[in-house]
Amino acid sequence: MVRLAELGLIAWSVPPRFWRKAAFAICSIGRKRQYAPAYQKILERKYTKPEIADFSTTHRAYLKELRFQILGLNGPWRSWQPDIRLNGAGHLREALGRGRGAILWVTATAFSTLISKMAFHYAGYRASMLSRPSHGFSTSSFGIRFLNPIWTGVEDRFIAERVLIFGEYAAEALKTVRARLSENRIVIITVGAEAHKFTEVPFFDTRLRLPTGPIRLARMTGAAILPVFTITRDIGKFEVSIQEPLQPAGADWDDESIAAAYAKRLEPFVLDHPDQWNGWEL
Repeated sequence: MVRLAELGLIAWSVPPRFWRKAAFAICSIGRKRQYAPAYQKILERKYTKPEIADFSTTHRAYLKELRFQILGLNGPWRSWQPDIRLNGAGHLREALGRGRGAILWVTATAFSTLISKMAFHYAGYRASMLSRPSHGFSTSSFGIRFLNPIWTGVEDRFIAERVLIFGEYAAEALKTVRARLSENRIVIITVGAEAHKFTEVPFFDTRLRLPTGPIRLARMTGAAILPVFTITRDIGKFEVSIQEPLQPAGADWDDESIAAAYAKRLEPFVLDHPDQWNGWEL
């Protein structure tokens, strides 16, 4: 709570255009994170060791900036609207044109949790989001009750509804999500580690563990599952890209094939933006 109060003080007193500089100033102090050997090897294909060492600082600063965004939107900067470019909206329109709904499978990046929702909202899309009570600042009981609503309250401005999964009981939430897809609506699901079933697929020279729930949901309902990638390029400027569906129309792919197709699209993204991907610890 003390750390959150300190971040809130900065977010409220510093204009948004200086949030990133403040975040880097804070994160420049401290040890640089060491990547797992397999991931270190991946990054060495393109970057020097000093560059790789700097990625951890940049990533931590971006995550700190995200917290400034959330806290700032709860205070004097409530009307802040960053410069967001949405690419690939045609893929989403085409998916909805099939009449079976669309699953936006959002890759977890430093800014994806908020910026992607803002992008969809500003483009006129009101999506349902599959989530858990632990989403936000804390996974503790106290944090879930008192702190996470600060976070989710901001996100909720940019979505139609939040569909919650409580503990191991996902049946009711999935029933709601299936209903939304049957109404030809949009569902946002983040690629994350909180799931019941996973599959492992090739990822560079190692293997990546991916949840199969969203894939099975897409196959069950006939909804298109479209990967989404969110990045920042300059201070205050962001880019959200919706890619074409992982499973081509008419194709009968199994869960592992669809997951492998996602991993193949993820490879060039993380190699180009290693300081923005949250999945190094997946």
